Amino acid sequence: MKKKKVPPAKPAPSLHDHAGMALRVEEGLPILDLVAFGREAGFTTEELARLVHIPARTYARRIAAKARLGIPEGERAVRIMRLYDRAKELFVTHANTRQWLNTELPALGWRTPLDFARTEQGAREVENLVGRIEEGIFS
Repeated sequence: MKKKKVPPAKPAPSLHDHAGMALRVEEGLPILDLVAFGREAGFTTEELARLVHIPARTYARRIAAKARLGIPEGERAVRIMRLYDRAKELFVTHANTRQWLNTELPALGWRTPLDFARTEQGAREVENLVGRIEEGIFS
């Protein structure tokens, strides 16, 4: 009996590979990807659940079941991960990045970047703000 050749597992796409991440979200982003991100970035379980708009108990059950996120939840998770990654490029450390993401900023109408990024358009504006800060344009 011949053994079937199993193709090697594809590495997860970069957060900035929009086509690859779109496919991953459509397939159902593994919740454990979000958990791993949260551990690295220092987010609590409750914070992550709130950021992807899932009740904390539902989030905990999904972790226990090693479930996949639905498309809307997966999109929100990828949005937060992408935004965090982009901000960390500028602020270098996890502590500095988290502090900035939780600071009320005049450029965002005195809202925090995490709060402002609740929508895709808001997240893009926060990313634009990071770019302006990188260029020395303070707004």
